[in-house]
Amino acid sequence: MRFYRFLLLLCPTAFREEYGRELEGVHRRRVAQASGLGRVWVWLDAISDLALTGVAAHWDLLVKDTAYAVRTSIQSPGFSLAVIGVASLGIAAATSVFSIADHVPLRALPFPDADRLVKLWQDETPKGYPRMDVSPANYRDWKAASKSFEAMAAHRALSVNMSGTGEPERLEGAAVSAGLFKILGVAPLLGRTMTDDEDTPGAAGTVVLGYGFWQRRFGSDPSILGKKLLFDGQPHM
Repeated sequence: MRFYRFLLLLCPTAFREEYGRELEGVHRRRVAQASGLGRVWVWLDAISDLALTGVAAHWDLLVKDTAYAVRTSIQSPGFSLAVIGVASLGIAAATSVFSIADHVPLRALPFPDADRLVKLWQDETPKGYPRMDVSPANYRDWKAASKSFEAMAAHRALSVNMSGTGEPERLEGAAVSAGLFKILGVAPLLGRTMTDDEDTPGAAGTVVLGYGFWQRRFGSDPSILGKKLLFDGQPHM
């Protein structure tokens, strides 16, 4: 009878409390009176009956609850608006948390061997900052002395003004060292990335355009390769 009690969970709680014991008794007598394949048919009939009964009972409750909610909302519009506002904020917060969790802990990074990629931080706990961006001097020392990593590269957020080709535009991007693209295992659709010779003080500026920006600003024009672009007044190619 445990399986039959489990099937009763398909029905609402109020329905089970009122009719559960009676239905279980009827089913027990039917099973006792049947034999062989007859018991199989009794069980199949019980499963189909409880499934249909559960759907009908839940639908009836839904209709009644909806009608009650509508009547209450009409009688107290202020309270209803407050509830809707609070519920909307809760849904928005839950959606934001899920989106972040989906992209950070759950969804793998879109790079080859993503499980081998790590980000290094500088521990400044005594100063109240357990995670700080690595200073340039420490980065150089860590890279020179490192035996645990196959390669190491640096990056930081960067905002620049682009001018010289159409309307000026404020862009959000990143300043990266030459080895970053190789570490991530990505290659440009056109052209090339930065070389080690260009990753030195005083070298000419090098830029890699994002695909979306290339489409939007330059209409996917491949002839943009080799042209000079001004970022904060400095030429980059």
